Amino acid sequence: MTTTVRFSRITVAREGRWVLCDASFDIHAGERTALVGPNGGGKTTLVRVLLGLIRPVSGTVTFLDESGAPAPRPRIGYLSQRSTLSPDAPVSGLDLVRLELDPRPGFRPRKRLDTEARSALGRAGLAAELFDRPVGQLSGGQRQRVLLARALAGSPSILVLDEPDTALDAEGMKTLRRIVAEEVNHGDAVIYVTHDSNSMGGADAIWRVDGTVRAEPLA
Repeated sequence: MTTTVRFSRITVAREGRWVLCDASFDIHAGERTALVGPNGGGKTTLVRVLLGLIRPVSGTVTFLDESGAPAPRPRIGYLSQRSTLSPDAPVSGLDLVRLELDPRPGFRPRKRLDTEARSALGRAGLAAELFDRPVGQLSGGQRQRVLLARALAGSPSILVLDEPDTALDAEGMKTLRRIVAEEVNHGDAVIYVTHDSNSMGGADAIWRVDGTVRAEPLA
């Protein structure tokens, strides 16, 4: 299902100060949307509102289907700016992606989960011989590929990338640009926080986030 995101008059306060005020804009399915702006301008706050991690003081986030009708919250894949994996974690990349696909406790048939998890890890550029290796034994770039695979798991209709060029190496960025093109061609929305709107191979829409949100002209 393709999904458009509508932010309507989003206002957010954090620690006694206004971070975002009256932000209204749409993010369209099948487009690369860049969120640009200064540090502290509210880009990551806006992403957390989208992910449902922050409740705005006022305003709404609405998901719309192909006909423009309100739709349930879709699956959203999220790649954080920095690795959130502990180097001491005993689990493998395959374990982490399986948990993303089905976090429920208990024993269930694993063949389907294994197939989907291996597909996501391979698509993210992790070598097959590393799938079962504990993440603590992986390099920083390899761990970031595991996180990218976790974001791709389950075929999300919205993919959010928070400054991915700060954590991925050159080969990882090449892989990510290919993935972004594939997601957009599939009709999914790709949103990325960036200081360079061309970092994902260009942008179909650019929004400057600096206390509020306004459109930027395309380069």
